[in-house]
Amino acid sequence: MPNTPTSHETSIKRNDAKLHELTHDLIERIKELNCLYGISRLAEKRDIAMNDILQGVVNLIPPAWQYPAVTCACVNLKNTKFTTTNFRETDWKQIESVLVNNKTAGTLEVYYLEERPSCYEGPFLREERDLIHGIAERLGHIIESKNAEITLHNLYAREKRLHQKLQLEMQNRIDFTRQLIHELKTPLTSLMATSQLLSEETKDSKLEKLAGYVWNGANTLNYRIDELHDVIKGEIGKLKLELKPLDIQKVLSSLKDETQALSQQYHVSLILELVDEPLPYVTADEQRIRQIMLNLINNACKYASKGKFIVIRATRDVNNNSIVIEVKDFGPGISKERRRTLFRPSYQLSRNIEQSGGLGIGLPLCDMLVKLHGGRIWVDSKIGKGCSFFLHFRF
Repeated sequence: MPNTPTSHETSIKRNDAKLHELTHDLIERIKELNCLYGISRLAEKRDIAMNDILQGVVNLIPPAWQYPAVTCACVNLKNTKFTTTNFRETDWKQIESVLVNNKTAGTLEVYYLEERPSCYEGPFLREERDLIHGIAERLGHIIESKNAEITLHNLYAREKRLHQKLQLEMQNRIDFTRQLIHELKTPLTSLMATSQLLSEETKDSKLEKLAGYVWNGANTLNYRIDELHDVIKGEIGKLKLELKPLDIQKVLSSLKDETQALSQQYHVSLILELVDEPLPYVTADEQRIRQIMLNLINNACKYASKGKFIVIRATRDVNNNSIVIEVKDFGPGISKERRRTLFRPSYQLSRNIEQSGGLGIGLPLCDMLVKLHGGRIWVDSKIGKGCSFFLHFRF
């Protein structure tokens, strides 16, 4: 009689079969993990081309499937195709869409070159359906990331080129401005010296007045050239201050005396109001503070109505440890629209310079100088009732 297996032997065989099945499944999962890990390592490589990543992914697929020797794969992206060396389309296939930014960009395809026993999906395992889906999803993310990286790189390269171009244009502008100022200053210096000498030689004669006109015109032109130079230096960050403790009250008082002739020329009266005397010292560049105030006073004289006042008022703001200086005229005022561009040079505006009455660099220069002091400047105006320019400095 043949030997009949005992229940113990049957149990051992069942356990061996189960262990073999579990071992097989474990090996398959390890293969899948190796595939996904390999894809991650490809994506993390620096300076690797997208084509190399796609080809690398295709090559990692066959070893991860149940029958590597008869497995081939390809990635189709638009008109580009990446395949394993043994690639051939057959009836035994799996296909998954590759989505990039939620849009179909291509497909991931896996084929068996020979018929295999039927499983979950033809000859393919259920886990292999999950794997091809996971690979396709990861491919989409990699492509999105690489596209973003390429876009960022291109934008950076473009910004770098534009920055270099801007730097070159700025340097050319600086060089041109320096040359222009040199060309203007050379004959102007001679003209000023000659006009001053002429004025001295023609005292008590009819030519003295004419010589004075030449001197005033040349001096005004020289001042405008210096202003333009300061504005250019301010725009490129090369305008510097010499900061020292400054008796602002003394400066304002001397400015009132210095500008009496100017105010009389325009038939206006200049009034200085010092509130909360004595005013505290401020840390400032005296020459630049005078430059700011002379600009504001000069403008006020030009636009103030004849017979009216120009008021210079200085007050102490104890709460903010600051001084506020106001220059007020009673001229026609400034419209709201004009106030929006008041502190920008006219050459920056898209309108005819002639409409602004010149280059319009005085107030933009004042704005630069005030900000360099850590202060601020603003204007308040009503049409027909004049305007007030305010300077705010901390002490």
